[in-house]
Amino acid sequence: MKKKFNPLAFSALTRRIRLKLSPLAVAMALMTPTAWAAPGLTDIFEMAAAHDAKLAQARATYEASQHAKATARSFLLPQINASANYVQNDSSVSTAAVTSQTLAIELTQSLYRRDTWTRYDQADFQLKKAQYDLKLAEQDMIVRVADAYFKVLLAQEDMGLAQAKTEADKTQWERANASAEVGLASKTDVLQAKSTYDLSKSQLILAQNNLDVAYEEMVKLTGRSVDSLKMIRLNVNLPKQSLSMTEWEQLALDHNLQVQQVAEMANIAAKEIEAQKAGHWVSVDFKAQYSNLSYTDYKALFPGQYDNRNNFSMGIYASVPLYSGGGTSARVAEARSNYKAATAGLRDAKESARINARIQVRNVLRGMELVEANRAAVISNDAFLEAAEEGYKVGLKNLLEVLTARTNRFQARRNLAESLHNVVLSRLKLEAAAGQLNADSLSNFDAVLSDPTDSQLQSL
Repeated sequence: MKKKFNPLAFSALTRRIRLKLSPLAVAMALMTPTAWAAPGLTDIFEMAAAHDAKLAQARATYEASQHAKATARSFLLPQINASANYVQNDSSVSTAAVTSQTLAIELTQSLYRRDTWTRYDQADFQLKKAQYDLKLAEQDMIVRVADAYFKVLLAQEDMGLAQAKTEADKTQWERANASAEVGLASKTDVLQAKSTYDLSKSQLILAQNNLDVAYEEMVKLTGRSVDSLKMIRLNVNLPKQSLSMTEWEQLALDHNLQVQQVAEMANIAAKEIEAQKAGHWVSVDFKAQYSNLSYTDYKALFPGQYDNRNNFSMGIYASVPLYSGGGTSARVAEARSNYKAATAGLRDAKESARINARIQVRNVLRGMELVEANRAAVISNDAFLEAAEEGYKVGLKNLLEVLTARTNRFQARRNLAESLHNVVLSRLKLEAAAGQLNADSLSNFDAVLSDPTDSQLQSL
């Protein structure tokens, strides 16, 4: 079983990646020979971790949410306010015409406010939820990287097979023409070969377009154009993995990030009930105030009437809400209903995680069976094409049978490549369902990729 997903390690890794992929580092890398090597899964992941807009957005949102707890804590700390005023009183009574200036400073310390303490506790759950949001974004990016990567590989496979088929069909058409000229083939054979060749050319154009689109989708992830990628050999043995249904189910229930995220949302909803109930509770504050009052431009009728004054006061103030028009009770009832909705969402998340884990285990198991079946199909279609071509040479097979055999051979290889890609994707999605997906997951599969120039790529 793979080790648990470590968000702190992942975040540290992505920070190192951003440093490694600074403009200077990229420029230096382009001057090295290794820059010309075809990138693999890990290389694309590193590019995406430094560039992907969705992950950057999730990171920024998490950083913003980190300030929520500090904001909630601020209401528990002393609040200090300063005030000043300058007042001119112009009156028809000369002794009442006076100008005054006041400077004051006030300190307020909350001693007991249940809603404030509840909001502070609630901020803890909000921060944890934000952490799971970021982890989900990171896992989503890994899956998107793998999906985009294998879309390019499959499009490359389609392109290569379309080119090979087009060339083979062109050769077959030329052979049919040559055979018809010496009376060894009919006009129907020539037309049949020509129609197959024309169809292959149209499929080649479509394959080229699909490959271009797949590359563009990868550029959106990485921010850089990539000319080629490492590929999976058709005869590769994928890394072994435990596929116990019960084990993966339990991992999904215990560590699925969506489940943990929704659990924090339920905790937030539970705290919201307490916060709204605080509307019925007493609030106690300590207050201290110092002020200075001075007068200018006055005509005093009595001595000391406008003497400068320094005042200092402090005390404990309590407030008890008696009636708010039923608003507090309504808000409590609303919070309770929201909590019920959150607990129902948590139950749904757990069921979805468990079922998703079961589905992905089945996808991997059936995918591996499909890989073996497609490998057998490739071998049998290679043999059949060879027999059909030999039979055509001696007149035992017609041209249609040869063309059909060649089409089946190309399709069998394409199906094998696609099934290998799907097994890798299913295994990554299985690890994501269990909260186990991390950068090491890509590294494990990166080890089985080969350079596109490897002569063994298409061999079994």
